[in-house]
Amino acid sequence: MKKLKNKKKIILIITPILLGLLLVGITYSRYIYNAINERYLLTKKFYFNSDKLDRNRPIYQIENWSAVSEYSILVDLNSYLNNYETCPYDIDYDLTYSCSSNVNCSISKTSGIVLSTNNHDSFQAVISPIGTLREGDSAFIEIKATSKSPYKKEISARFILNVGYSGISYAIDDSINSPYLSFNITNTLDYYLVEAPFLSYNVGDKLNIEEYLGLSEENKSNCKSALITLSFDPNIVSLDMTSPAYLKKTNETYTTINNNQYVNSITFKVDAISSEVVKFYKNDTKKDYTYPIINQTSIIEFTS
Repeated sequence: MKKLKNKKKIILIITPILLGLLLVGITYSRYIYNAINERYLLTKKFYFNSDKLDRNRPIYQIENWSAVSEYSILVDLNSYLNNYETCPYDIDYDLTYSCSSNVNCSISKTSGIVLSTNNHDSFQAVISPIGTLREGDSAFIEIKATSKSPYKKEISARFILNVGYSGISYAIDDSINSPYLSFNITNTLDYYLVEAPFLSYNVGDKLNIEEYLGLSEENKSNCKSALITLSFDPNIVSLDMTSPAYLKKTNETYTTINNNQYVNSITFKVDAISSEVVKFYKNDTKKDYTYPIINQTSIIEFTS
């Protein structure tokens, strides 16, 4: 009887160990297969790559998603090995995606061609919340690109969006070879604060959106929901002066480069429960300043 019990204990201990070793073996085998297959494709000058998707299915975490407005992800596909060697033929590909049940998602196309003439193509994925998502909730979208000809290769990634504190969140959409980047700001605050006294209101008083909308334009200027400052290096990016954010700026600063003055920061207001997009032109189009998916720090300093 004791021997039987001891055998059961041994089985219970060994089973999870064997399962773990099996999973590790499968994962390692897949890695080895991908590496060998990738080397084979390289000998054929077949380069099907992406700035975000990869054979090994990277997982990206996007923190502090507001879950109020939609979130967009720009994905770049390319057919170059480096700046000097590119794929000599067109690559046809298909796109598929899936997402969690608490969001709606879509992609801008389901197939495309990376042409040998420019070795570049892109698409956009959009995620929008279903109902109300709260702090601590998360959602995901998984995207896969599969080349059809002349060789088959699958690259994919999962993007996890974690809902953060209500307030201000921001992200940068960019891609290699894009002449500009988009700095996207989302304000989830549902109120305004009085900055200067007017009528019966004092500094620091809180107004809801309905009360704010009932004010005159002059009195609205005495209130703010969010006051944003963006600081940047004009040697790296330059502000699009036609941007609505710049046109409604409350302050700006300058820096001198080669005896010329350039804007290096702007301050502007963002309305409650709204989004703002500020465009910046890149001095080096080979750079990808996407934040937070590609880069851990933002090339543009954000202050609120």
